Amino acid sequence: MENPQNIVKHAFNEAIKNLFPEFDKEAIIAISNPNFGDYQCNSCMTIFSQFKGKLEGIKSPRDIGMKIKEYIEKNDNLSMNFKSIEVAPQGFITVKLSDEFIQNNLSKLQEMDEIKVTPTMKFHCKSGRKTPKVIVDFSSPNIAKEMHVGHLRSTIIGDTICRVLEYLGFEVLRINHVGDWGTQFGMLIEYLKEEYPTFIENLPEISDLQEFYKNSKKRFDTDPQFKLRSQQNVVKLQRGDQDALVAWKKICEVSRAEFQKIYDRLGIRLEEFGESYYNDMIPRVVKMLDEKGILKLDNGAQCVYTKVSEVPLMAVKSDGGYGYDSTDLATIHHRLITLDADWVIYTTDMGQEEHFLKLFDVAETMGWHDPPNTRLFFIGFGVIQGEDGKKFKTRSGDVVKLTELIDEGVARAKKELVDRRNQRKSDQPTKSNTDVDVDHSNIDDSDLDLMASTISHAAIKYFDLKQNRLTNYRFSFDRMLDPKGNTAVYLLYAYARICAIFRKVEFIQSDDNVVIKQKVSHFKLKISNNVERKLSIQLLRFPEVFDGILNDFFPNRLADYCYELSENFAQFYTECRIIGLEEQQLEQSRLLLCFLTKQILLKGLHLLGVETLEKI
Repeated sequence: MENPQNIVKHAFNEAIKNLFPEFDKEAIIAISNPNFGDYQCNSCMTIFSQFKGKLEGIKSPRDIGMKIKEYIEKNDNLSMNFKSIEVAPQGFITVKLSDEFIQNNLSKLQEMDEIKVTPTMKFHCKSGRKTPKVIVDFSSPNIAKEMHVGHLRSTIIGDTICRVLEYLGFEVLRINHVGDWGTQFGMLIEYLKEEYPTFIENLPEISDLQEFYKNSKKRFDTDPQFKLRSQQNVVKLQRGDQDALVAWKKICEVSRAEFQKIYDRLGIRLEEFGESYYNDMIPRVVKMLDEKGILKLDNGAQCVYTKVSEVPLMAVKSDGGYGYDSTDLATIHHRLITLDADWVIYTTDMGQEEHFLKLFDVAETMGWHDPPNTRLFFIGFGVIQGEDGKKFKTRSGDVVKLTELIDEGVARAKKELVDRRNQRKSDQPTKSNTDVDVDHSNIDDSDLDLMASTISHAAIKYFDLKQNRLTNYRFSFDRMLDPKGNTAVYLLYAYARICAIFRKVEFIQSDDNVVIKQKVSHFKLKISNNVERKLSIQLLRFPEVFDGILNDFFPNRLADYCYELSENFAQFYTECRIIGLEEQQLEQSRLLLCFLTKQILLKGLHLLGVETLEKI
């Protein structure tokens, strides 16, 4: 798909370059207020400020705008895609795309076997690659602890970033940097020995990891002998003692299985590279830091100071051991050098920003990171709060377990579906102007669980992804599951409504995109009113979303696009009769618009990790 904003930008760049050759900035193009146009050029004020008093006959930004307008209108190659160009008194230049341009570009979309988008951004890549090799570090829970609501944002945001990059053709490594190493394993191993003394011969089932961790921590804090044995276990583990390793692996195995249950429910793919994976690499990386001359002794610890903060990274602790900083230094070296990544993306909460910026600074000092040939990103996010604006916890004050949160969402979604089904059965049926609508009365009991799971998972994901990732937000199932407004439920209904239209069309009667595409392949789009035009332009704007995401990694750009597309379709659905029109060409044109909307909305929701339903 072509990016229409780039076509507009090209026309204005050409005009500005020829009219004002000393002006060396790109044209500033934005989406316009639809009452005035489709796109708006905001460069005239900047040009006027730079050349004020130096250009003959130019007394205001509007004069600049008029010269640009005249230049484009006289050049057929630049003006051919525009229906009109207008200059506001303040100097803003608004353009409307021509119906021919809109129709031709949607025809190209119609012909595509798969919707493809090529990003505008130019990339620096190593090893002759055309697109970057990207490592995305996300989710990363701790072994022996259950995943809680705090892991939700990293998991969902990281997955969407991966989906978008994969869609754009990038080679993406989805890495789960689980916390599977550290001093806490000493007490966990000791507790395992006490509770399950035959664990080596008969590996036990540990059903409640959270309780297991709490009990071992309680013993560690209250029993000096238990604490001593725990500390000895840490030494044994680090030395590779066989019994200690077996116990450690068992604990990791149980945790991993619990994590995977959640990943499977949410449709998340990850490859585990835990902290322990880098243990053998740390001494070599520390030696490299020392040879570079950036290790400084501080109270017995070997530290690396950066430009980011007065607080250093601790490469080697005062007791000669290694900590999280040591692991992260080895990790970033492995990713940039051994795995040869062009980009490395860390998706974690804003509280860790300083740590990662220090890590990036060291990587650049060491020459592992060579911008702009390599890029390092900290994708931070705010915290999830309760509806009272405080830290999201259970009534007892505990951290909310992610599995319990998902279960509650499914239960609430199922209740909503049952309530709406019962209400629909008792109400008099109503017909829309297309003679189709979403009908809850047809929901079978056998479908309820699948629908409830799909809706709940979609609602939880979308509610997070529609937020500005930098801000905190208040978790609310009531708002998530609201069928009105900017929610996943609203988008799922929009998609299901389009599916219902094609089931109703006599010569189609299918939900299958392949079947529908074949049936509408010869249809021609003809824009007959402003509502159709508005929907058509929104479809064309799909590629613009990805240039924005590549620039700042804000997934809400895609969520906002899907919501606006659904709103535009809702207006089209309400105001434009689709089925049963006397004019066959108009009916075909509107069915084609429905199909293109279905395709784009399906793709957008998939990239957000949202599964769709043909019927609700």
